[in-house]
Amino acid sequence: MPKSDAEKAAEAQRVQQVQQRLAAAKTTRDQRKADADFDFWAAVAAAIDSGEIKQSEVCEAIDYRREHVRRQLIEHRAQAAARAATPDSTD
Repeated sequence: MPKSDAEKAAEAQRVQQVQQRLAAAKTTRDQRKADADFDFWAAVAAAIDSGEIKQSEVCEAIDYRREHVRRQLIEHRAQAAARAATPDSTD
């Protein structure tokens, strides 16, 4: 027996709600990943900048090639500057 128009509309609405919920969950996941990545490279940069460890020793510890670490630190510093220049909306 075919579904009525009301059943089809209810099904479409249910699917749309689930899709919106999943899209929001994906956005949250992506932001958390970006924040974790930022925090990781902040820790790496702080360790190197403090003189506590050399970049080559960092590479050995985290198993990344030196060029990758160099590029990530450049990107991290640019992101840090951008975050510092952007007013925090939670204030």
